[in-house]
Amino acid sequence: MYDLEKINIINVKNIYRNLPVSKLIEEAIKREEGVLANNGAFNVYTGKYTGRSPNDKFIVDEPEVHEDIWWENNKAISMDKFERLYNRLTAHMQNRDLFIFDGFVGADPEYRILTL
Repeated sequence: MYDLEKINIINVKNIYRNLPVSKLIEEAIKREEGVLANNGAFNVYTGKYTGRSPNDKFIVDEPEVHEDIWWENNKAISMDKFERLYNRLTAHMQNRDLFIFDGFVGADPEYRILTL
């Protein structure tokens, strides 16, 4: 239905795509992933990891893009290491619910993040 197999995502339970915020909050509450605060904001349980590290941005260093990357702000990763991480990720996603959001980078709709 979404052609996820082409990016090696298989055996997922349910697929939720482009849910409105109210449905996302409803799902998160059912899964006990957060609660509604008194002011109506959704409070998410993050566990011991409370944010994204700015040092965790990796790009596969390939000759075609090497000169276009700001290496002071990004770290190189080999294709081999990327593929190992990606395989771990896709294995982890099996038998789990998948939430898909079709987002855009900037204002130009030509640059979709992911199209399935």
